[in-house]
Amino acid sequence: MGRIAVITTPPPPTALRPLVLPRREEFTAADGLRVVLVEDTRVPFVTLRLVVRAGSAHDPADLPGLAALTAHCLTQGTQKRKSFQFARAVEELGATLEAHANRDYSTVSATVLAENLMPLLKLLAETVTAPAFDPEEVELAKENTIQTLRYQRTQPAFLARERYAQVLFGKHPYSRIAPTEESVNAMTSDTLRQFHASNYAPDNSLLVVVGAVDASHLRQGLDKAFERWQPRGVQHPPHEPPPSRDRRTVHIVHRPGSVQVNLLIGHLAPRPNDPDFLALDVTNTALGGRAGSRLFMNVREQKGFAYDVGSHLSQHREASSFSMSAQVRPEVVGEAVQEMLKEVDILRREGITENELESTKNYLNGTFSIHLSTQGGIASEIVAIEMLELPKDSMETYRERVQSITTETVCDVVQRHLFPDRMAIVAVGEAEHIQKSLEPFGEVEVRPAS
Repeated sequence: MGRIAVITTPPPPTALRPLVLPRREEFTAADGLRVVLVEDTRVPFVTLRLVVRAGSAHDPADLPGLAALTAHCLTQGTQKRKSFQFARAVEELGATLEAHANRDYSTVSATVLAENLMPLLKLLAETVTAPAFDPEEVELAKENTIQTLRYQRTQPAFLARERYAQVLFGKHPYSRIAPTEESVNAMTSDTLRQFHASNYAPDNSLLVVVGAVDASHLRQGLDKAFERWQPRGVQHPPHEPPPSRDRRTVHIVHRPGSVQVNLLIGHLAPRPNDPDFLALDVTNTALGGRAGSRLFMNVREQKGFAYDVGSHLSQHREASSFSMSAQVRPEVVGEAVQEMLKEVDILRREGITENELESTKNYLNGTFSIHLSTQGGIASEIVAIEMLELPKDSMETYRERVQSITTETVCDVVQRHLFPDRMAIVAVGEAEHIQKSLEPFGEVEVRPAS
């Protein structure tokens, strides 16, 4: 028998194939609702995202969680149908329809066979323009929210994210990642109605439609379904900006009985529409955004400090953040923090190699192409472009812009935006077991978990 050749070096990546996206069209419906339509006839489905600029950042200061509870209750019955009747109507169309809120906006998402689009538009309009906010449904939603909140408060990852947001964002609404039991208990059907009336209007909303439907047919359906939805001149006052950081600090959340330490390390980052954001995202991916990244190979593979370690660059309309995360044993928490900060420092001093950069760019462009292979992926990208104020051609030019990033670009962006000596270090664990290990990194603050 002949020998079998073993290939130890993977073949070089091929050139980017052309990315062919369906054509986009924009128009304004009769009620003033702005619509972005992508005619996609590859499958006989339609995906819809109705987005309202009413996220947790727009909650009253004394009622965190109001936007999320309002969004949830949109689909729990309308002025025409009880909750079970509405659910049955959606089910009979073979459709899905759900609503949720994030920091910047609330979204009503739906999918349906193209042949059932018109009746689904009526249900979508009922959801957005005529929710019932039935007291029994609201009370049930409040009970579920409180139970979820109590569970979250037992989880170290949640406690880390909560304290991290408070430290980074200060008095900005982004500092609140969840409601309190007091705020949920204070909400009533009337509270939800008032928030809905103040924010859910066509001039404060956007509808993204991707699927097998033509513009004229869609216009007719929207004009009929939303004929009574009236503009309200919604205004959003500016928020106080997050505080700037000039030093590194340590924030311990004391959680008795913790056998691990949950770490979050980082600081604020530029907004998504900043010219440096994409290069910083490429840098973040190389540092800790995927398996094989620097943090992964160091903290997990070489040192064995953590099973899961990585970094993340958030995307929010008013302020973003860069964070490194890991779950480690208490006895190695100091060494783990040191290694994570060291990797950022090495990036600042030495930059990135050509091979590392090419691998990272290929990874990002590959995952982006897969993302855009679905209607939901296309819809979510358009929502991000509109809600985060990105350039209109961001989707079409993404891969070319990624390819244009050089090692010099990465070096420059790291110098401008990553500062290991200014990062906040949040650690959730037993304070008496980790405080001394963390004191060398900055002034230490200890708080109870609840």
